[in-house]
Amino acid sequence: MVKSENSPDKLTIDGDDYFWKIRHSWLVDSGVGIKGISISVWRRPGSTRELVIDFPFSAFGLNRSPKRADLIAALIPAVKAGITAGWKPDSRGRIFRFKQPSE
Repeated sequence: MVKSENSPDKLTIDGDDYFWKIRHSWLVDSGVGIKGISISVWRRPGSTRELVIDFPFSAFGLNRSPKRADLIAALIPAVKAGITAGWKPDSRGRIFRFKQPSE
């Protein structure tokens, strides 16, 4: 099967599968300043609650297209932190937005 450019990637964390894709790379937002990369995560895209992780600009800097390994290295602890903050991966409902703290 050929992977579509818009289809999410699969990630396994502690034996559970998650799907993720980049929402946007860093950008300049008037009034806010520079926003970092934002990533969407689901247990089952389209049928479970979406987690949106907003990384600080400092996480990847000016790199608009970080290597997949770097994204996954940042994504795993961010997903765990999102769950700790209250995201219920198997639930349905509104987007759960999580701002990953700066290190």
